[in-house]
Amino acid sequence: MIEDCKSAKNPKVYRTKHQAEYQLHDSLKKELQDLGITKIPSSNKIQKQIENLESEQTSTVREKQELQKKLKTLEIIQQNFTALLNAPEIQIPVSGKEPTL
Repeated sequence: MIEDCKSAKNPKVYRTKHQAEYQLHDSLKKELQDLGITKIPSSNKIQKQIENLESEQTSTVREKQELQKKLKTLEIIQQNFTALLNAPEIQIPVSGKEPTL
């Protein structure tokens, strides 16, 4: 928008015609400065950051799925141990001989 104003035949008329856009631009610029942001990164840099975040999200989702599988396995193991601990003990005959099949 600002670049268009510079290349316009009559910059004053262009600015008057696009006054609302200039006000929006100025208010956004002030808000960003209040937040400590003085320079906005290029769209290429933002796109690369988005791609990196998407890749990180994909790997995090994959890691979460693997951890959920491990958790399920550990829960099964815990259930098996609990079942073994609660199972009635096997009685060995007093004769000292090993049980026969």
